[in-house]
Amino acid sequence: MSDVSDLIFAVVSGVGLLALSIGAFGVLDAYNKRGIGEKRVDWLVGLYALGVVANIVAYVMLDRWYIAAPLALMLWPAERAFDKRGTFKRRTAKVDAITGR
Repeated sequence: MSDVSDLIFAVVSGVGLLALSIGAFGVLDAYNKRGIGEKRVDWLVGLYALGVVANIVAYVMLDRWYIAAPLALMLWPAERAFDKRGTFKRRTAKVDAITGR
């Protein structure tokens, strides 16, 4: 049973590390304000976040939560990158209740 869980850990963690490494280029682009109108930067930042989550899941499945807990802090750069890009900003519209404009 241990061999199967080690194999699953290796696959999930390996895919997560690959996604994290590729997605880091999007985080760097967002921090340096490159590729302002390009959607690829958003996808790369999302790939980075997905890679971090995959690594967290892999370590939790291996029952190493004490390694996975600090890895959750690696999601903070992705959130900051999305904030710098303005991807998830809420836009409020001033609407007149009578006219609807």
